[in-house]
Amino acid sequence: MPLHVLTRGTEPAQDREPNTPRPMNRNTPKNFIVRNVFLCAAAILITSCGTATFTKTGSDATIESLRNFELAFIDEFAVPGKKFNAAAFNAKVNEGNAKFQQAIADEKFTARRPVLVDLKGQFDADAAHLRSKASRGKITPALATEMKKDVNKIYDHALGRQT
Repeated sequence: MPLHVLTRGTEPAQDREPNTPRPMNRNTPKNFIVRNVFLCAAAILITSCGTATFTKTGSDATIESLRNFELAFIDEFAVPGKKFNAAAFNAKVNEGNAKFQQAIADEKFTARRPVLVDLKGQFDADAAHLRSKASRGKITPALATEMKKDVNKIYDHALGRQT
């Protein structure tokens, strides 16, 4: 009795009909084209949405500019042993307030406005603290260093850079 493992019924292996490939459907090439066009359109749509978020670089540049202003402000007025000049201090505070107000007014992304308002509030608080310390001659190198560290931390947070 012969062993018929790989053949149908009792046919010997040599008598099997070869596997004939099915003829290709006439719509198959069209389906490939339509699918590829759809995938390309989806990829373009997805990448264009991703690049739209990069337009915030203008906002980021504004925030960096405000950071640099505030750090320069601290460098100018948080100097140990320097006589406090109220007129120059007030002029610089007014300049800072104008910069913050302009940044808030020019901000295109409404979600960023509260961030800028918070940064302005922080600037006002830092200016009041610095005025208090400077007018009493209580400026120390540690105060300036700590204020600058705090400013950098706050601005990094505002820019979404967690430190």
